[in-house]
Amino acid sequence: MRSLNALSRYRFTAIFGFDGDFLRNVCLVDKEDSAVKSCADQNITESYCIFVKRSGEPFSVEHALRDERVDQHPKQRSYQCYYGIPLVGQDGKLLGTVCHFDKDVVPLSGDVVMALDDLAPVIAEAAFGEGWRA
Repeated sequence: MRSLNALSRYRFTAIFGFDGDFLRNVCLVDKEDSAVKSCADQNITESYCIFVKRSGEPFSVEHALRDERVDQHPKQRSYQCYYGIPLVGQDGKLLGTVCHFDKDVVPLSGDVVMALDDLAPVIAEAAFGEGWRA
């Protein structure tokens, strides 16, 4: 995950699992603080990951304050950009997301999209192997 984070301009890279109405943090990388390894679990409606869960598709925000899709979202003022993709189990079940996000505006690049798309199956298996409870 650190390598994936290092390849992007985003400050944070994370894996989150869907657990009913909650979002469970599996892993978090903070480019500015290597001691950070996780964040608190949260209600899924308080995260941009809700858009991935609802659609089962990738979701991106490049400038939250200018994006009507996230008007009134709890993270709109604190996190300006997000790119997340669904993590799907071998059985086709939506398990969670792998995402990049930042407090500052970061344009989405093709390299970031390709890297997450290519690694999503590996990340899903590593993060949500047999022991995942969702």
